[in-house]
Parts: sequence; structure tokens; C-alpha cells
Amino acid sequence: MKHANKMFSAFVALLMMLLLTGQSISAPDSKGTDFWLMFNSNLGTPTLTVFITSDVNTSGTVTPQGGAPIPFVVVANVVTPVVIPGSYANHSSDVIDSKGIHVVALNEVTVYGLNYIAFTTDAYLGLPTDILGTDYVVMTYRNSNVVNGVEFGVVATQDNTTITITPSVTTGPRVAGVPYNIVMNQGQTYELQNTGAAPNDLTGTTITSDKPIGVMGAHQCANIPAGAVFCDHICEMLPPTSTWGKNFVTVPLRSRVNGDTWRIMASQNATTVTINGVPQAPINAGNFIETILTGQSVITSDKPVLVAQYSNGSSFSGNPGDPFMMICPPFEQYLAGYTLTTVSGYVAHYINIVAPNSVVGALTLDGVPVPVVEFTAIGASGFSGAQVAVAPGSHTLAATLPFGVFQYGFNDDDSYGYPGGLSLSPIAIVSGIDATPEFAINPTNTQHCVDAFVFDQNNLPVNGIRVDFEQRGANPGAGFAFSGVNGIAQYCYTGTNAGLDTIICTSGSFADTVFKRWEGALPVELTSFTSTINGTSVELRWSTSAEINNSAFDVERSSINGEWSKVGSVAGNGTTTQPKNYEFTDRNLASGKYNYRLKQIDFNGNFEYFNLSNEIEIGVPQKFDLSQNYPNPFNPSTKINFTLPVDGNIVMSVFDNSGRLVSKISEGFKTAGYYTVDFSAANLSSGVYFYKLEFNGSGQNFAKTMKMTVIK
Repeated sequence: MKHANKMFSAFVALLMMLLLTGQSISAPDSKGTDFWLMFNSNLGTPTLTVFITSDVNTSGTVTPQGGAPIPFVVVANVVTPVVIPGSYANHSSDVIDSKGIHVVALNEVTVYGLNYIAFTTDAYLGLPTDILGTDYVVMTYRNSNVVNGVEFGVVATQDNTTITITPSVTTGPRVAGVPYNIVMNQGQTYELQNTGAAPNDLTGTTITSDKPIGVMGAHQCANIPAGAVFCDHICEMLPPTSTWGKNFVTVPLRSRVNGDTWRIMASQNATTVTINGVPQAPINAGNFIETILTGQSVITSDKPVLVAQYSNGSSFSGNPGDPFMMICPPFEQYLAGYTLTTVSGYVAHYINIVAPNSVVGALTLDGVPVPVVEFTAIGASGFSGAQVAVAPGSHTLAATLPFGVFQYGFNDDDSYGYPGGLSLSPIAIVSGIDATPEFAINPTNTQHCVDAFVFDQNNLPVNGIRVDFEQRGANPGAGFAFSGVNGIAQYCYTGTNAGLDTIICTSGSFADTVFKRWEGALPVELTSFTSTINGTSVELRWSTSAEINNSAFDVERSSINGEWSKVGSVAGNGTTTQPKNYEFTDRNLASGKYNYRLKQIDFNGNFEYFNLSNEIEIGVPQKFDLSQNYPNPFNPSTKINFTLPVDGNIVMSVFDNSGRLVSKISEGFKTAGYYTVDFSAANLSSGVYFYKLEFNGSGQNFAKTMKMTVIK
């Protein structure tokens, strides 16, 4: 039994965790603004408390169904308790009653429920309404002929909810394997309790609905494993099957010499589970594997499963302790930061850490890296595990990649334990990922982005899924991102080293690989690339500030949505630190729209593209435009191009850096067309100047200002 005077403080400490940092805000998780909760039957009328915490100041109400709203105020990072009448945990088996608890907050909060009776107490994490589902399989623990009270509960979030329940064992009039329907309204609750002899167990009961519901797995007082003492009330609010996973890495509880009890339950038929490389006999939906694991382990499956870790009773472990149950998330549901608090009054406190190998040595506990010697590789999983003893108090863990954390502690016939937090993304429906671009080339010290599209079996996007990215090669590194409503998780990084990167994108058991080639400093620094339309010809001009090993510029043209083709070539200047100007005329073009680019080629055959920023259209101008002067910088003269789509009056003026007018280049009436004006700065000093085109006429106005530089 857990000592009563310690459980209250244990629960308060539990509430202080899950103020998570980093990426957790990007995906569905256990924070929310609307909750529907319930409490299950204990060994009498308990003291019920809803605990609410948030990382911001907020307020709201807790409303027991049929009762008056109870207002609450939360101060950031402080727990607020709200007491609920104990009768809300008293249910008659197989009867619909009105004992739901509705929590509403102005800002996101984390909510826990405490079901307290001296020596038989437990707590659970409340799941917000927005992540509840319509498909569940119950996980709890069997009867052992000490207290036979295995049970589950359902709370409805909407009126006229039809719920189909298929019990795993015959319970009262409900026959094993035979589905039955109940109809519930918002705030109503339902509990089914089996009091039959061992090994009766409601684990594996399937529950489906036509609207989102909350489901509880519980036991009045469970002995774990069967025959061990002492018993404890256990209860968990269960995640919907859409959030179950296929990949788990585990660490045993420290100081438990005989290992821990584990259950792995299937949501689909013919599920194959592998434990530490050893395939287990296939199990069907609702069936589970129960085993004792004494060391770090890797659990995988070919279909989604739910995994729970149980602390065994003190008579089994040979050490002080008592049963507790923790849902262990798949590593796809890990977070990148946690804040945990130990429970006062316990002789030992531990934090289990499951971390990617790439962050071992960099993962911090209270701002200090956890020593590498604390970690042991978990097989070939790519993860390492640690069992870290910690002092009483709050602890913060952080890393650049998601990792798993589990807080627990022991005392005589007493224990506590809970996962540090989890994402609740619908990873069970993911069917694959597709990363793009498959291959790209960039100069070093620029940014490259990879888009990983996460899709379901119908190739539709899946939102809120974490994708891990690892770079191998010239620029090793790693990171992660969550998919958006379009199914795309985008990851960007800057390559500082020339060479090839292999970028591995993974989400659970799905992976895709793309490649990135980084090239060193560009052989040519282009300072301008402009165009002028002259009838049916396009005049291209570009300038360089320096060149290294520059053989030539190929000029390439494409029509809109067309293929690129070479239309000419201009010889380069080899290696020079002096500015150079180039030009090329593409003549006799048909009416239409075109794009241009330069393919700069060095003497080694390497090349780089430079795109003309504007689109070329041969014909009457469709819009006003003022182009960058050419050349720029210049001394003493330059050309300025502009276009007019309609007739009207123009003024072309030049201003110095203080805004003083220094010249009017052109002024008067002009018809629609393409224009080029010359400007001489012979009488001006070096510096930055601004030229401005102003137009009015034909009911239209236009003004644009550009910058140019005079160097003498």
C-alpha cells in the first residue's frame, strides 16, 4: 500500500511536470483548454481532487456534471487544486450515470485527477478533448483474488454518442466477445467492473464510438504481479489507438533486482512483436504479451501497440516499493524538454532517460550535461539509456533532439512514477514519408531546406507528426520538425563545409533519404544582372566584382513552363579582382514571355547558375517598371531602362543621399513603350544616389525609386 500522507505530495509533484519546452507546442499533446474527465471506483468513497497547472497565468471553471461551476485561478507554474465531491467516483457497474467532470480554461493547462483513499490512491493525466478519439482498447491489470475489481470507464464529450463495447471477459450480463451498445450524452459516465476470480481481466476490451470519448483503464486495488503484495488502486486515462506506435526503447527501474512487469497490447489482428530481436508469437487485437524485463530493451512491432511498464510489489522485488503503472510512449512521441519534480518523503529518486546517441554528452540536467558514463547503448537502436539518481526537488532536462524521460522513487511499501510527458500525434495512421528535393547543389554558407511529406494509406497529409532529420557527410548534424496541416515537416540548415551530405529523414519505422552537395566559395561574384527589351531583342548585361578561374558564361533562355536552352556564350576573364562588365543580345524573339539565366563555368568544368530576377515579355509593356541602372557602380555614365504601359507625363530625377535633387534626366509626355535614358555623373562626387521615376496620365499614377553608386 502507498502511504496516505505521501500520496498527496506525490500527486502535487506529478502535476508540476509537463510544462514542456521546445517543439512540443508544434504537435498535439496533453495540454488543452477543454477536458472531460471521470473518476473510477475505489475501495470506498474517496477524496477527489482535480489539479490544474499551466506555464502562464490563466483561469477557468471545473464543473461536476449536474453541479455548480467551481471557478479557479492558476498562477504560472503553480498547482491549483479543485476538490470534487467523493460521490463522483462511486459507480454501479454497467449503469450510465452523470458523473463527468468538465474543465474549461482560458489558456492551455495540464490537468490531473487524484483518487485518494488512505493506502489505495492513484492519479492520472487528463487528456484534452481535442485529442480524444473514437477507437480504444482497454489496458489495466488482472484480478488476483486479493481485491477483485478490474474496471474501465467511459466519459462522453457530446450528446447522443453511440458507444460499442466488446468486453474481453464475461462481466455480469455482458458476454465476452459479444458487442453491445450504449448511448450517452455529454458529461455522462459509464463503468464496467469485473469482480470475478483470477485471472479475470478487462484488458483487451475494445471501445468504439461515433463521437470522441474519454476512456479510463483502472483497478480498485491491483497486485502486480499476481500474488505479490501489496495492492494499489491504479487508473490511467488511455490514449486512442491512433496515437499508438511501433518503436519503443526501454530502461528498467533502478534498484529493482528482479526486473519490471511489461505489457504490450495490439490494436490490430496478426500483430508481430519483437523484443530484443526475438519475435514473439503473433497476437490479435486486444491480446497482449506480459513479460518481465530485467535490462534495457528494444520493443518493435509491425502494427501499432500500447506499452505499459509496471513497478512490482515489494515482496517480488526484494526492495522497498509498491506497484505503479506507466504508459511508455513510442520514441516518435518523445519531446525535447521536460520539467520534473520529485516527491517528498521518499528515500530514493531516479530519472530514467532514453536519448538518441547523437545527443549523449550534450543532453543537460539542470543546465549541466549528463556525463557520458551514465549512459549505456540500448542494443543497435540508436538510443542510449541512463538511470540517474537525483536529489529532491525540481529538475529540468533539455536536448536538441527529442528524448524520453521517466521520473520515479521508492520507499518502504511505497513508490511513485510517471512519464515526463508525451506527444499525442496520430502516428498510428502514418503510411510513409517522401522527402524533397532528392538532390540539390548549394554554395557553402547558405541555407538548404528539406520538406518531408507525411502521408496516410490514402496518400493524404497527416498533421502533427514528428520527423527526425540526420545529416551525415560534410556537415554532420541533426534536428526535427513537425508536419503541418499540409503534411510537410520542413527542416533547414546551413552547410559550412564543401562536400556531399546524406540527409536521412525518419518517422518511426518510415524513412527517406535525400542528398545535398555543397560547393566552396563561388568562382564569380555577380553584382548585377539586368535586361533591356529593344523591339524583338533582349539585351542582357551583367557585372562581376571578382572572378576566379572563370572560363565563360553560357546564356540560357526558357519560355514560361518550357525547357532551358543555350542561346549563346560570353568568354570570362579567368581570375581577376577587378570589376568586369558583360553583355549579350538575344535577337528576333517572337512575342511571349521568357526567363534568362547565366551558367557560369570554370576551367575545371564546375558551374553555377545566376537567374535574371525579372521575367521578359516581348510586346507592349503590360506594367510600369524601372530597372536597375547599368553599369552599377559606374563612372561617369550609366543607362536606366523603364517601361510605360500607357501614355502620360514622366519625370526622371536623381537625388543625393540627403534627398537633395541633383539632376532631372528626363521630363515630358511619352507614349506607351520601352525607354532607355543616359545619365552622366561627371559633375558628381563618389557616393550613393537615388533615381526616381514619376508618371501620371491616362488615369494612372506610378512612382518608383532605385539606388545607384558612383565610384571615381
